[in-house]
Amino acid sequence: MKEVHLICNAHIDPIWQWDWQEGVSATLSTFQSAVNLAEKFDYIFCHNEVTVYKYIEEYAPALFEKIKALVKAGKWHIMGGWYLQPDCNMPSGESFVRQILEGRRYFVEKFGKVPTTAVNFDPFGHSVGLVQIIRKCGQDSYMFMRPYDSELKLPAEQFIWRGLDGSEIKAVRTGSYNTALGEGAAQIKRRAARKPEQICMVTWGVGNHGGGPSAKDLADIKAMMEEEPDTYFHSTPERFFARIAPKAVFDESLRISMPGCYTSSYAVKRRHAMLESELYVAEKMLSTAWARGLLREYPEAELRTVTEDLLNAEFHDVLPGTSVQCGEENGVRLLDHGLLGAERLKTRAYFALASTCPMAKEGEFPFIVFNPHAHEVCENVTCEFSLADQNWDDTKESAIVLYDEQGHEIPYQMVKEESNLTLDWRKRVIFEAKLSPLSLHRYSAYVTFKPAAKKDTAKTYVFDNGRKVVRIDPESGLLSYQLDGVTYIENGFCPVMLQDNADPWAMGAFQLKRVGEGEVPFTLSKTPTGVFAGMQSVQVIENGDVYLGVEAFFECENTRARVEYKIYKNNDYVDVDVDLFMGNVNKIVKLKLPTPAGGKLMGQCSFGTEPLFTDARENVAHRFVMLENDEKALVLMNNGVYGSHYENGALYMSLVRGVTYCAHPIGERPLMPLDRYTKKMDQGLSRFSFRLGVMEKHLVERETAVFVQKPYGLNIFPVASGPVCEKAFDVSLLDDTVSLSAMKKADGREAVLFRLLNNTANAVTTALAVNESTLPLTFGAYEVKTVLFENGCLTEQSELMI
Repeated sequence: MKEVHLICNAHIDPIWQWDWQEGVSATLSTFQSAVNLAEKFDYIFCHNEVTVYKYIEEYAPALFEKIKALVKAGKWHIMGGWYLQPDCNMPSGESFVRQILEGRRYFVEKFGKVPTTAVNFDPFGHSVGLVQIIRKCGQDSYMFMRPYDSELKLPAEQFIWRGLDGSEIKAVRTGSYNTALGEGAAQIKRRAARKPEQICMVTWGVGNHGGGPSAKDLADIKAMMEEEPDTYFHSTPERFFARIAPKAVFDESLRISMPGCYTSSYAVKRRHAMLESELYVAEKMLSTAWARGLLREYPEAELRTVTEDLLNAEFHDVLPGTSVQCGEENGVRLLDHGLLGAERLKTRAYFALASTCPMAKEGEFPFIVFNPHAHEVCENVTCEFSLADQNWDDTKESAIVLYDEQGHEIPYQMVKEESNLTLDWRKRVIFEAKLSPLSLHRYSAYVTFKPAAKKDTAKTYVFDNGRKVVRIDPESGLLSYQLDGVTYIENGFCPVMLQDNADPWAMGAFQLKRVGEGEVPFTLSKTPTGVFAGMQSVQVIENGDVYLGVEAFFECENTRARVEYKIYKNNDYVDVDVDLFMGNVNKIVKLKLPTPAGGKLMGQCSFGTEPLFTDARENVAHRFVMLENDEKALVLMNNGVYGSHYENGALYMSLVRGVTYCAHPIGERPLMPLDRYTKKMDQGLSRFSFRLGVMEKHLVERETAVFVQKPYGLNIFPVASGPVCEKAFDVSLLDDTVSLSAMKKADGREAVLFRLLNNTANAVTTALAVNESTLPLTFGAYEVKTVLFENGCLTEQSELMI
C-alpha cells in the first residue's frame, strides 16, 4: 500500500504577467482564503517566501496574526524558508547564502520556525553549487519541479543530490506544484498512481497566480482520505523527506531547462552582476573601517536594505527576463536602488578609511586606492582629476610625474577622460598599482607642462613583446592572441547574428539543442554610419606605456557594434569592451571566439566550477568560462554575461536576444498577437566588458574576482580630521589559491566574518592571518568555509552564517 504525502500550497509569483502590486493582491486573497478554510477543514497549508509574508505583515496585520496562530497550531507550515524562490542558475554562491539566511532570520523572528527542506518549484534549472550551500546552511533536502523529465533524465525522481565538494542532500522532482480548481482529489489519485515509489508526495492547490486550496477540493480530499485512510496524509516537506531513503545519486547541475533565460533581459542581468559586486565590496570596505575603529557604527540596517533589493531582483521571473515589461522595470528599479545604496555606503567607508591619510603636500594630487581583496593585487587602476587651473595655452600641454608610496617614479598613461570638453583641464590617468590586502595605498601625482605635441596617429595594430603577440586585423577588425608561442584565439571577438524567436524562455524542444540558428557574421563597417558616423573602420585611440587601444566598428542588418581592445603592455591579458546597438527582433547576437588550442570547457558556478556542454547546447556560467589544458587555462572573464555555447572549436558568448516580453508558447497558437506591435526586449544600447588571458588554473578565481571587484581609487585631498585612534586590522591569506568571497561584520556579534572559497578540484592548505592571530585551514575540492575574527581570535565555523 502506498503512503502519499499531500503538500497543499498556492504558487504565487509576486511579479510575472503582472506588476508587484497585483502580486500583493493575489497574496492577500490567497492567504485569507487559506485561513478561512483552516477554520472548517483539517489540513496543512504550506507556503514559503519572505517577500509574500511581508506583504501580509504590512498590508493585512490582523491576517498576519491569524497566520501566526495557525503556524503555532501546526495547521500552517512555513515551507522552504528562503527569502523567495530565486533563479537558481545565475546568483553567486554568496547571494544564495543570503537568500537562505535572510529568509531564516525573518521566519525565526516572526514564527520561530527553521524549515529544513529547501523548496524551489518554479526556477529554470538549479546549480550543483547549491548542494553545499543548502547543507552548510542547515537544510538537508530539496524540492524542485524543473527540468522536466523531457528535459533531463534523472536516475530516479527521489535521489541523493551530490555537490562538487561531496556534500549530499535528499532531493525530489515534483513534476508539478498545483492542481486545477475542483479537480484536486482526482488529480492527486492519478499522479500518485503514476509514481513508482511506495512513499511519495503530491503537491496540490490552485495556483499560477495564487488560489491555494478550495472548499470543494478539501471536501473531496477528505472523502478520498476516508475511503483510503492509510494511503493519503496531509503533510509537510519535512515529514515526507523523513520517511524516504533514496539510493540513486546525481552529481551534476539540474539542467537544461528553458535556456533563453540565461540571456533575456540583459538590462536586469548586467545590473544584477554589478550589485552583487558593489554590495560585497561595500561590505568589505565597511567591515575594514569598522574593525579599525574608523566608523562610529556598522550600517547593518542600510546594508540589509541593499541586500533585500538584490534578493528581490533575483526572483525567478525577473532575473531570467520572463516577465512583462513592468516586471523588468521593477527589477531595474530595485537594482538601481540597491546600486545607489551600495555606492553611498562604499563611499562612506572609503572616506572613513582615508581619514587617517596625511593632507596633500604642495602641488600633490593624491590618488588613494583601496584593495578589496585578502591577497596582494597588481592591477591597472584608473583615476580622474582636474588641473588646478584650466590650460588655455595651446602651445603647451599638461603631464604628470607619478610616484608610489616609497617615492619611486612609476609609469602611467594619460587616456581620454569621460568629459568631452576640448580643453586641457580634466585628466584621466591609468597606472599599474601593487596593493597589499584590504588596505589603502597612496600614489602622488605632480603636474608639469611640456610643449604641445601632435597626437600620434600611427596605425599600430600589432603588439609583440616576444612573449605575447596580439594582432588586430585592419581588414576584419578581429583579434588574434598568442602567448608563449601558442595561438589561443584566431580572428576572435566577431559579433554574429543568429535566427531566434520571440520566446524569452526558449521553451522549444529544438532550443534545448541550441539557441539560435544560421550564423551570420557582422561585417566591418567600411564607412561607419548612424551613431558611428565619421569614424574609421578600425582606429587606434590610445597608445602609451600601459596599453594600446584599438576600436573597430561592425554592422549586421539593423544592428551595430563597437569593439574596443585594450592590449596591455605589461600584462598577459587583454580587455575588450563591446557597445552593441540592437535593432533586430527574433535574433540573438553572440560574440564568437575561435579557440585553436582547444581544451576542457569549464564555467564558474555558485561556489564552484563545472564542466560545460561542447555540443552547441546553451551553457550558463557566472563571471568566467575557461578552456583547461594541463595546469593552464585560457580564460574569458565577463561583467554580466551568463549564456554561451561552444561548437566546432569556437566559444560563442550570448549577448542579447531580441525577444518579446512574456511571449509564452501555448500549443500551436501564435507566440503573441499578430495584429499590433508588441513590446520588445533589449533594443538599443547594451554594454559588455571582457578580459581574455592565459593563467594557471588555480589563479582563475582570484584573478576573476579582481576583474569584477576592481580596486577602488579616487583623487582626493585628505582633510585634517583631528587625532584618530586607529586599531590594527591587518589581513592576509597565506596561499595563492583560496579567495575571499565575502567579508562583513557578523550579524549580532562584535566580530568580522570571512567567507573563504577554494574554487579548484584539489585540496588546499592555507592560513588566514589577522593581526597576531593565524588560523591554519584545510579545504577540500570546491569547499567554502566561514571564519570569525572575534576578541582577537580566529575560529572556523561549522556552518555558513551571516
